[in-house]
Amino acid sequence: MKGLNRITCAVAAVVLGTGAALVVDARLDSSADREYAAGDRVLAAVEGLRDDHVHVTDDGRGMLAEADERAIAELIAERDLPAYVLVWKNSWFAGYDHYVQSAEQVLHQLGEPALLVLWQGPENSTTQVTPGWTVDRWTEGGGDAEVEPTYLGDAALRIPEWLEQLPEDPLVAQDDYYGGLGGGLAAGAFFAAPIVLGFWLLLGVVRVATSRRFRNRPLRAPDR
Repeated sequence: MKGLNRITCAVAAVVLGTGAALVVDARLDSSADREYAAGDRVLAAVEGLRDDHVHVTDDGRGMLAEADERAIAELIAERDLPAYVLVWKNSWFAGYDHYVQSAEQVLHQLGEPALLVLWQGPENSTTQVTPGWTVDRWTEGGGDAEVEPTYLGDAALRIPEWLEQLPEDPLVAQDDYYGGLGGGLAAGAFFAAPIVLGFWLLLGVVRVATSRRFRNRPLRAPDR
């Protein structure tokens, strides 16, 4: 009976831990969906980027002419880079709280490992990478590649200049968030421990309520 109780506790702990993990995962997915929910401006930009990796809105045309846009698109295609360039004026009323969030929304909508240059002028530009990836700064010449272009100056010059110095495969996968298998097991144990402890306490309370000992151990014979 004692062994059966232990097996029952173990199975119950596994079930509870699995259920809690599924609930947490669902909540994280729901939170990510809300965070990356894109508005019309971002969705339109993503459709434009899918064509040739470069998209310039009407309000951003003054920062990059059509001929320069085609030249950048040709450079990206020639080098087969997972890079995208979006040029528009900064906006605070387009479905995001900050322009960095708009870049993250674009990357999320693209749905593939990518490097996005969001060019809005010297004050509000940024370069973002799909979560889980980073820029490989090692170049064949032995120097370090710049993670972001220089936003001061002419986009038609600064963006190609930056693209040309990127390595052949500029994106590398980062380590798992929890540090691989060992980290994942440690994180799982960390989250499961309170559940197992709580279940053990609950069983103890049930035993006491039914006139048994808190811990399911046989009484020790008195010393003679």
